[in-house]
Amino acid sequence: MSPPPPTPISALLSPAMIGIGAYGIFRLIVEFLPSTFAELSIWFHIWGLVTMIYGGAMALMQDDIKRLLAYSSISQMGYILFGIGSMSALGMAGAEMMYVTHALGKGLLFMMAGIIIIRVGTRSISKLGGLAGKMPITAVCAVIGALTIMGIPPTSGFMGEWILFYGALETAVAEGSTIRAVTFGLGLVATALTMSYMLWMLKRIFFGKTPENLEKVKEGSWYMTAPMMVLAGFTVVVGIYPDIFLQGIIPYMNGVLGV
Repeated sequence: MSPPPPTPISALLSPAMIGIGAYGIFRLIVEFLPSTFAELSIWFHIWGLVTMIYGGAMALMQDDIKRLLAYSSISQMGYILFGIGSMSALGMAGAEMMYVTHALGKGLLFMMAGIIIIRVGTRSISKLGGLAGKMPITAVCAVIGALTIMGIPPTSGFMGEWILFYGALETAVAEGSTIRAVTFGLGLVATALTMSYMLWMLKRIFFGKTPENLEKVKEGSWYMTAPMMVLAGFTVVVGIYPDIFLQGIIPYMNGVLGV
């Protein structure tokens, strides 16, 4: 197995590049082949749901911070496919917003992992604990990043998931589709799974008893923590003022679907 990329590369790769596949699907199929997309949309919907659940379940089993975040990224890409397959302007706008949300939240969490690896020297979650008192800025920013991925207000993740699931339910009701109604319900279960592994990770890293060998751990330097604070600020601002993003993307999605 090839070694994982350095953490700074992960912090760029996961937010910016991992969603390019979904972007390609949107450009090539949704925009250029609308009739084909209408036939395949339910399969994108189901594919997204399976990816959400698989990535979340695998993340729950990880002890390595970066491996957990990698499986989390797989799950988050499932949300984007889920929204694209919703055949709804709101659902597709939610999918696009989830791309932005994932970039902000996962960027924060990979930066957290990098600081912990540098300051503590391990990626094993089971060897950590009680770091919130030692690394308060990192802990606060990591919590904001996790809230973003979980979809908790006032972060951008809440608005992204709210719009995405609203659009999916809207299509299910409009079409009277039992399959879409079931996938909507299971999508909410996948969101509960996301909350489970994120809260589990935060608890084991930042709370509880601090191991004796970590008593002298210190906060990361400002050039490490300042970028985290910037991203944390962005996700809260977009969460409170989602029109920054939505006022342009929803009319565009209406045009794509011919509404």
